Amino acid sequence: MASRARPILSRETRLLAATIGVSLVVLLVLARFRFPDAATPSSGQTQPLSRLAARAAFDDLSLAVRELSSRVGGSLLVVRVTGASPGIVRAGPGARPLGAPLALAALRVRDDTAVVLLPDGAQVEAPAGLTAAASGTAAPTIPGASTVVAHDLVRGIALVRVPAAAAPVLSMRDGVEPLIAPGYVVVAEGSVAGAALRPVFVGRSDAVADPRWDTPLLTVGRGAAGDIGAPVFLLDGSFAGLLTSVEGEPALLPAQVLMAAVDQLLRGAPTATGDLGISTQALDPALMAAAGVGTGAAVAAIESGGPAESGLRLGDVVTAVNGQAVGSPDALRLRVMRTRPGTTLALTVWRDNGSATVPVTVRARTVAAVQSRPSAAGDASLGLIMRAAAGTGSEVTRVLDGSAAAQAGLRSGDEIVRIGKTAAPTAADVSAAFAQTRPGAVLFLSVRRDRQPLLVALRR
Repeated sequence: MASRARPILSRETRLLAATIGVSLVVLLVLARFRFPDAATPSSGQTQPLSRLAARAAFDDLSLAVRELSSRVGGSLLVVRVTGASPGIVRAGPGARPLGAPLALAALRVRDDTAVVLLPDGAQVEAPAGLTAAASGTAAPTIPGASTVVAHDLVRGIALVRVPAAAAPVLSMRDGVEPLIAPGYVVVAEGSVAGAALRPVFVGRSDAVADPRWDTPLLTVGRGAAGDIGAPVFLLDGSFAGLLTSVEGEPALLPAQVLMAAVDQLLRGAPTATGDLGISTQALDPALMAAAGVGTGAAVAAIESGGPAESGLRLGDVVTAVNGQAVGSPDALRLRVMRTRPGTTLALTVWRDNGSATVPVTVRARTVAAVQSRPSAAGDASLGLIMRAAAGTGSEVTRVLDGSAAAQAGLRSGDEIVRIGKTAAPTAADVSAAFAQTRPGAVLFLSVRRDRQPLLVALRR
């Protein structure tokens, strides 16, 4: 009897092969959903799994913001301010007109004290007292005159008295390293209804110098341009810092730097601002050519009897303070303002096509007054007709066409208030100084135009 033929493959092998085949088919189908063929023309429809993945990511972000709101809501309040200039807070399309009330988010740092970044010219009206987790009933307001405990005028940080409540313990982001980017942070925005949290995407984060601070700030991108002054948190619940601006761009003031400044204000550290008794202006092409330097702050006026009178000259361009570069008049002003009166600063100036170091001792900021002395009739040798301007110097009444004064940009109505070390110069002083200037050299004049100081380079 013939034996029965045995199959080439065993039953177990056939089952295994069938299982592998079915698995490959399933993987191919799933791959078509997850990774559609790029060569296939798009139908305009999002693949189902892609839609699910995107929805899950946004749901996760929303859940993180909700959880964060419950954790930090007790630390957030809203402070109403008035008198802020447009563009400082809520810059862009949402900017309020001058004097319109603003609702700013503030961070509670003590049971009865909160820190807030006040824009230029703003005054605290009253704290609304609402938190992100509030029930909708505003806390009692306090008159604005009694709410500001301390104010750093240079940096804009203010401590405000708020309705007392237990201040939750916040975890702080350590260090001043750049944020993890790309990624999300959460900002607290204020409104009349209270404080609310909103995620903001940060594409990149870099260190950026700010003359108001010794420690670099961090860039956060244009997505936060409308949130200047807002407290910022990470998704893990830690407080990252406060949004401020550097040259019009939003930047993050790190938490530990902010809290160090808050501690100084709480200790009653002096808030007097420094002053050098000078006015400066930006370099335009004419001044760049005359001074021989492209960046810095040009000295346009020097106060008689001021701390800088013996060391600085009209036309000097301040390029650094204590070795830290100064790129603009605002940078110099802020650097000096945050210096304690009595401190001597080493100013690096560009003068006569060379660099020099000039020590100047900072004084407490006061209202500058230009000293006066008698003036006389004018002289037309440099293309100017002038008359005495009581208490200031000489007023230009006429500028001759084609003259050195016309080429320098002087106008009728300008007041020449200083030449070199001579304050309130007479018309004779102006004419003599011009005559003593060697041909091709530049004579710098400090001029007052429309009540603002202006540096004029008068070439012989």
